[in-house]
Amino acid sequence: MENIQMLEEVYNIYSISSVLPSPLNPDTQKAWQHVNQKISAKNRFRKRLPSRLKYAVAIAAVVVLCLIIYSVINNYFRKNQLSQQYTEIVTPMGQKVTVMLPDSSSVWLNSGSSLKYARDFNSREREVILKGEAFFEIKKDKSKRFRVKSGSLNVDVYGTSFNVKNYSDDNIQEVTVAEGIVGLSDRSKEIHRLTKGDQAILNKEQGKVIYTKGDPDLVTSWKNNELIFRNTPIQEVVKYLERWYGVNITIDDAMKNEHNYTFKVKTESFREILDMMKIMTPFRYQVNGKDVKIMYNK
Repeated sequence: MENIQMLEEVYNIYSISSVLPSPLNPDTQKAWQHVNQKISAKNRFRKRLPSRLKYAVAIAAVVVLCLIIYSVINNYFRKNQLSQQYTEIVTPMGQKVTVMLPDSSSVWLNSGSSLKYARDFNSREREVILKGEAFFEIKKDKSKRFRVKSGSLNVDVYGTSFNVKNYSDDNIQEVTVAEGIVGLSDRSKEIHRLTKGDQAILNKEQGKVIYTKGDPDLVTSWKNNELIFRNTPIQEVVKYLERWYGVNITIDDAMKNEHNYTFKVKTESFREILDMMKIMTPFRYQVNGKDVKIMYNK
């Protein structure tokens, strides 16, 4: 009896203090709805994935294309800037200089002249820009034409020697061939060819070219440190003397077109030349630094 009574008491205490789990009654409809939501989310991700990849690939392609275009443009402008960089040689009045070009051609640059050529000279073409007077000895290269751009006339050669004279204060431009053949061209086409001893003289005011025979030794004597005048008008003599000695000379208007001179200048000083000219023409002169006046005796 005691044991039965004790068992009843223990059961009562357990019944009061214990919390029994509620019976399992699952909501199957809600569970299936949850599963379907997860499946739909995965499908939506799979559908969106290709379009995102396409978008990323498109962006990458645009970036690569931009980089390629930038590289091409950058290289073009670098080459263009390189070709537009020039080397320029300038000779002041009273001086002369000899230049060796990158293609081994030689140029004698007369007083008061300038020669300019691009930094990429001889890479694709050989071209120089001349102001003043120069004598050229061009190294032969049939694959690359040599061009002298000077005023209205261009001189095209492949290997020869010639003289170009084109001072801005002269009324004429001269091209004289010493050896070989040169082609004369304007801005659009070749207009004439010259051979040894030929000379082309352009009248700048009239725009007309006269072709004649010249004396290359006489024309190019300046590069051998000589000036040779043969029945040369005083105006032309004065221009040569100004460049040769680096002076400024003015003459009486009455003297112009009235006197021609024949003589040679080599080592004489400027005053010696004036004194020699005085023997041929009775005039007097005044020297004030680099400024010189020549006038008739009164």
